[in-house]
Amino acid sequence: LKPGMPAPEFRVESFLKGKPFTAFEKGRIYIVEFWATWCGPCVMSMPHLSELQREYSDKHVTICGVNVWQEKEYSPATLDTVTKFVQTKGDGMDYSVAYDGAAAAMAEHWLEAAGATGIPFAFVVDRAGTIAWCGHPSMLDMVLDEVTRGTWDIASGRDRLRAAAKAFTDAGEKYKESLAAGDAAWAGAMKQYPALGRTRESLKLGAMLGARHMDAACALGGQIIDAAQMAKTLGPIMEVLEALGDPALLEKPAARDLFLKAARANLELADGNEPGPHVLMAKAHFYAGQDDLGHAEAKRALDLAPAASRASFERWLNEIEAQAKQ
Repeated sequence: LKPGMPAPEFRVESFLKGKPFTAFEKGRIYIVEFWATWCGPCVMSMPHLSELQREYSDKHVTICGVNVWQEKEYSPATLDTVTKFVQTKGDGMDYSVAYDGAAAAMAEHWLEAAGATGIPFAFVVDRAGTIAWCGHPSMLDMVLDEVTRGTWDIASGRDRLRAAAKAFTDAGEKYKESLAAGDAAWAGAMKQYPALGRTRESLKLGAMLGARHMDAACALGGQIIDAAQMAKTLGPIMEVLEALGDPALLEKPAARDLFLKAARANLELADGNEPGPHVLMAKAHFYAGQDDLGHAEAKRALDLAPAASRASFERWLNEIEAQAKQ
């Protein structure tokens, strides 16, 4: 299965959210995205997919996330697990959601037929019912923009996507020369590929931090966090936290302040009953020299951690505190 071919039959066990469909309506564009509850990158993609559905809802676009590969052996409890996950996500999955189920028809006739070996993985079905593109959902913006405008070319599209991604990667490298060189190169890439560029801010942040343009990087990081909080979108905040993953960066006061802001925003939007957000808060406090607050968050994380993994969390937190004090 590849771009240019007719979309296979859409056959799922059930719909968990949104208006059910069994065929692709002519004149409507569909994104069929595959995911599982255990897949971290899939969960990270959900806010982005929700944003796209809201943005393109008046342009006859339907996004449907299809749960696949949930378990090796399916049981009635499998559907319960997925259903509860979708219900808990609420507007965090603001698009249609379907369940492939034990028959695995979608996994076989879509994913496996396309040679996909991992998820998340998305297909764009154009108004004629043809596969226009398939790949990682992070590349959807440029594809969907051009498919809705009728300018997407299936034959050259993949090469153009590669060129667009390379333009931003190359622009990021320019920050090693100077802040001005990086900004100029980035502006050029944005002018040429604006739709893809709006999902590349974390790449820009990483490039700035790597080149130690701390003031500009932290200003950009703050803007990313503010926008994500306003949109109630967790993904960009997690990307800021990942960009600050190098302990050497957190030796800089501005970077420590940004990490603390991101950790607070993450705790605000994430599930407060999970230990992970509290681990990040503990880390932020330890690096800020706020040991009492760090220990309080560490205790919350340990209280929430599953019994089987509590010892691992405790070792992790001790390592974080020791690293912060070096």
